[in-house]
Amino acid sequence: MHIERFIRSRIVRRSLALGIIALSGWALLPYVTYRIAPSAYVNAELMRVTAPMAGQLSSDLPRKGEYFEHTRMVPLVEARSPDRRHFMDLDQQLAVSTKRAELARRQLEEIAELDRKLRERSDDYRSGMVARLSHEIGETEVEKGGCLAEARQRNDVAGRMERLVKLGISSQIRSGEAQASQEATATRCQMADQRLQRLRTELGAAEKGIYLRGDANDVPYSQQQRERLVLRRQELETDLLQNSSRAAQLAAEIAEERARLDRLDHYDLSLPAAHVVWSVAASPGSMVTEGQSVFDFADCERRFIVVELPERDFEKIKAGDAATVRLIGSREWKAGQIRQVRGSAAYGDDRLLAARVPRPDPGNITIEISLPPNGTSADRNGSCDIGRLAEVRFERRADGLLRLVSSKLKWLTARLELDQSSL
Repeated sequence: MHIERFIRSRIVRRSLALGIIALSGWALLPYVTYRIAPSAYVNAELMRVTAPMAGQLSSDLPRKGEYFEHTRMVPLVEARSPDRRHFMDLDQQLAVSTKRAELARRQLEEIAELDRKLRERSDDYRSGMVARLSHEIGETEVEKGGCLAEARQRNDVAGRMERLVKLGISSQIRSGEAQASQEATATRCQMADQRLQRLRTELGAAEKGIYLRGDANDVPYSQQQRERLVLRRQELETDLLQNSSRAAQLAAEIAEERARLDRLDHYDLSLPAAHVVWSVAASPGSMVTEGQSVFDFADCERRFIVVELPERDFEKIKAGDAATVRLIGSREWKAGQIRQVRGSAAYGDDRLLAARVPRPDPGNITIEISLPPNGTSADRNGSCDIGRLAEVRFERRADGLLRLVSSKLKWLTARLELDQSSL
């Protein structure tokens, strides 16, 4: 009886009514202050990895659902039979150029040795010629000195014979013979003087390396051979320079070709951080062709929420506005930001996405909301919450909220007046 009276008491009934009203208001409040999307889910873009060349996949490939916290390198494909024909051709050309350059270098060394010997021979020939001409000049000077002494004696004899002829002691014939002998001696002295001048001229030319003998050229045979060697040396130096440059160029091409073959021999993949292996299209250790899909990565750092709202809210939702997101099953609300709004008549999304994107219903718009990075859930379930349903709330503007409350109050007032008039 006490319990029945307590339940039927006016205070309890009023408290219960107020509680129900408060509960209804609490449940209705989010729909008044926020726009709530009827359906939403988590999505992310995919990065597809294809085989860069034909070969065999590594047996140490990442498995589906594996999450990478940090960037790391893993072997992806190993080539079975790379084409090395161009590399072998370059290597052969390098060997030929190197041998030609070495041959030209040895010939230059031999020419340098032969030039040294010819220079010594030429120097010896010049010194010998200078010494010979010096001796001839000495002989000519001695001969000239004797000739001058004889000429002085002939002059004295001729003078005496002329005096004897005047005295009548000697005949005119003897005097003429003495004068003729005097003139002959003077002529020999002049010839000796001219020969001495010629020898001095030849000596000066010989000291400069030019020889003026009638039976010789301007330079000796050794010097002529040296001049021919100069021309040959220039040809060999040109050949050496060309082959050395060609060898250096071929060495650089071979290094580049070797690096290219190393790249073609195997390919290492850089696994990006904060990504999860979403799907694997080829088995580890299997053979693949160039361009064949191997696996897809989902970007866990740039996840986004896909939401649908009625078309009438298109002008009320702008890119850059804030939104509040809560994943179904979680009590944590996260702050998101609208990054894209697409109408119902827009073309379908052609991006590679991890979650299936349904075609929007007629009269609905599609909204994408970016989520803050969060790797804890990815470590737990290996899917980065992709495909998980979510609840999204968009804050109403103050003027819109006032208009909504005013319209609701007007509707409630009209309803009360209609009820009173019916009573």
